[in-house]
Amino acid sequence: MPTIQRDALHAFIDRQLFKVESTPVPPELAAIADVERLQADEVQALWLGAGIASQIGMALALEPGRFVEPWPQAEETPEAA
Repeated sequence: MPTIQRDALHAFIDRQLFKVESTPVPPELAAIADVERLQADEVQALWLGAGIASQIGMALALEPGRFVEPWPQAEETPEAA
């Protein structure tokens, strides 16, 4: 039965959180915030949420076997002749 490798996942999330938290809000997001009348803390929260969601989502989509073991292997299909 597949299980989540929590230590690996937690370590990955900690590394990604550090990267996201240390990256300033891009000017494009700040400009949108002005139009939407968002407060500075709302913009920062949006940036952090979007950043961590995209970092984790991409890792899980591209390399799910890093965090779920054993990851089922796809059966090889014979190539069409």
